[in-house]
Amino acid sequence: MKLQPAQIAPDFKAKDVQGNSVQLSSFKGKKVFLTFYRNVGCPVCNLRFHELLPLEKEFKDKGVIVLAIYESSEANLKRYVGNETYYTEMIANPKFDLYEKYAIERSTLKLLSSIYKGVIGKAEQGKKLYKEKFDQDGHANLLGGEFLIDENGKIKTAYYNQFIGDHLPLKDLKAFINS
Repeated sequence: MKLQPAQIAPDFKAKDVQGNSVQLSSFKGKKVFLTFYRNVGCPVCNLRFHELLPLEKEFKDKGVIVLAIYESSEANLKRYVGNETYYTEMIANPKFDLYEKYAIERSTLKLLSSIYKGVIGKAEQGKKLYKEKFDQDGHANLLGGEFLIDENGKIKTAYYNQFIGDHLPLKDLKAFINS
């Protein structure tokens, strides 16, 4: 069942690509932007990641924690990160349990409908941003989602992508950062 605003965000414990332990409940008192990407081989996800990079300074300055979950293997995610240092904590979740905990949808019909909603252009843009080639290492029909979590651990916004390339509008994310 999809999560709703005002619900306590389901807690989880994971390791980021640097090997650091990450537990959602440990961020109580801080805002959290939790985003579920498809996998590192998804050029549309790569485009979204690059769209969010200019916000890293704002996230950091405002103390907003950014957690990015990828269905990719840890090795593939490490390769994707490379020698870069990001404010975002990158978490590999090939077991898919965090996706299930947050009710992230898989839908072949919505995957197909993405063709009519600009996914091809976004994929072309995202491909140009890669430093190297990545194969898809996840479910082809995974959609993704983004959650804004307040200082009390409650979900302020639960945004479930309706097609590939659908994301929480940047204006909503900026409003959350600055609220």
